[in-house]
Amino acid sequence: MSGLAHEPRPALLADTVQLAGRHLRLMSRRPASIMGAIIFPLVFAFLFFTVLGRVMERAGIDYAQYLLPAIVIQAMFFSAMSASVWAAEDACGGMVDRLRSMPISRTAPVLSLLGGELVRSLLSIVVLIAAGHVFGFRFERGWGYAAVFVLIALGMAVAACAGYLVLGFAIARVETVEVTGGLVYYPLLLVSDLFVPAGSFPGWLRPIVENQPISRVADALRATSATGGGPWPDVLVAVAWIVVATLGFALLAPRAFAGRR
Repeated sequence: MSGLAHEPRPALLADTVQLAGRHLRLMSRRPASIMGAIIFPLVFAFLFFTVLGRVMERAGIDYAQYLLPAIVIQAMFFSAMSASVWAAEDACGGMVDRLRSMPISRTAPVLSLLGGELVRSLLSIVVLIAAGHVFGFRFERGWGYAAVFVLIALGMAVAACAGYLVLGFAIARVETVEVTGGLVYYPLLLVSDLFVPAGSFPGWLRPIVENQPISRVADALRATSATGGGPWPDVLVAVAWIVVATLGFALLAPRAFAGRR
């Protein structure tokens, strides 16, 4: 027993890298999970642009500039919901129990899933930006702001994935997680300015639409990609939402993982 007391603590970085490699290998064996993060957002982009593009142009809105940030956010949520399914599969399949019995950091499994989903999120962002150019989307402020755009989008992915990992580890049932994830996502999606301006909503609903976190992140992405007023007020508000959400879920996710029995 005294020997065990003096064993070095497991290295968080080494544990995370090893488990992230496992997650990426499993992801590579399910090409549909990678394609889903790319194809679904592209389909939504095509449908919304086809249906609403001309209507928005008549209203004086460059819909390519308006829509692409919304589709990027949607793709980040698709990755987050996928993360919750991976977590639930590990929990109900016994992998979590195996990891809990091993001398590894309780944070490493969370960070490894998060890292794997960030790789997929980055791939989605690159593909969507390339596709957006076909529709007419441009980084009108230059490549420096384009980098800020990507960082905000990845920050959104981190916050969303962390929240959905809490769901996945806590619920530990794939079907239930999928349903619950949709119940969280769709109200946020519909009561936002992702696809139509906040002015299109009833007056009593506009303060909620304008100030909820998804809308503020979308506003920041639009501000960094299109010319207009100074983008930094929108960016700072979005970053504040992302940081608060990430810190909150970062505290809960390892507890949800460690609490499985």
